Amino acid sequence: MNLPAITLPIEITDTVPVLLHPIAVHFAVVLPLVIMILELINLITKRKALSISVYVLFILLIGLFVAAYITGVTDGTEAGLFLSDEGKEALKGHKILGTYLVYLTLLPLLLKVLSLFVKKGWSRALYSLGLIILIALTFFQAKKGGELVYSYGANVSSQQLLEDKIETLEEDIDTLQSSCEEELAALKERYSDCNLTFAETNATAVQTPPDTNGTQGVTVDANASDTVIKTDLNGSAAPNKTKSGDANSSKP
Repeated sequence: MNLPAITLPIEITDTVPVLLHPIAVHFAVVLPLVIMILELINLITKRKALSISVYVLFILLIGLFVAAYITGVTDGTEAGLFLSDEGKEALKGHKILGTYLVYLTLLPLLLKVLSLFVKKGWSRALYSLGLIILIALTFFQAKKGGELVYSYGANVSSQQLLEDKIETLEEDIDTLQSSCEEELAALKERYSDCNLTFAETNATAVQTPPDTNGTQGVTVDANASDTVIKTDLNGSAAPNKTKSGDANSSKP
C-alpha cells in the first residue's frame, strides 16, 4: 500500500523498552473484534450496559493503538539497522499504515456517537461499516507485521547473528579474491618476463649458429693433403722405375 507518509504529534524517547510491540499489538488486533461481537449481542439484548462498555473499549482501543505505534517505532528503529533494503521498505510501509490506523480508530467512535443521536438505520449501518473497515485493516497490518518477523527477521537476534556471520564471510571472500588476483597478476608478469628472456635467447642462437661446417672443411683439406702427398710419392716412384728399365736395357 503506497500511502502518503503522515506523523503523530507524539515524541518518542529512547527510554521505551525494546520488544514491547508484540504485547501491545496483540490486544490492539483483538479488541476491535471484541467490540464487533458485543455490538452483535447488543442488537438482540439491547442493554444499555453493553453500549457503555463499547464506549469504554473504544477509549481503551485508542490507547492501545497509540501504545502499539510507540513500541513499534522503537522496535522498528532497532530492527531497521539489520534489515535488507526490501525489509526496510516493508518496515516503512508498516509504520505508515500503523500511523493511519491510530487516526482511524477515531472514525468508528465518532460514527457510534452519531448513531446515538441520529438513531437512523443508515447511521448504524455506517458505524458498522467503519468498524468492519477498522477490523480488516488491523488484520492486514498484523499480517504485514508477521512478514517482517518471519520473512525479513525483524527483531530476531539469531537472524541478526546469522547476517553478521554472512557479512563477515563475504568480507573474507573479498579479501581472498583480492589476494588471489594480486598473486595471479604477479605470476602473469613473471611468465611474461620468462617468455621475453626465452625469445631473446632464441634470437641470439639464430644470429650466431655453431661453426660445424668449418671443422668439416678442415677435415676435407687434411684428406686432400694426404691424397696429394700419396700422389706425389707415387709420382716420385714412377721415374725411378723408368730409370731402372733404362739401366737394364743398356746391359748387353
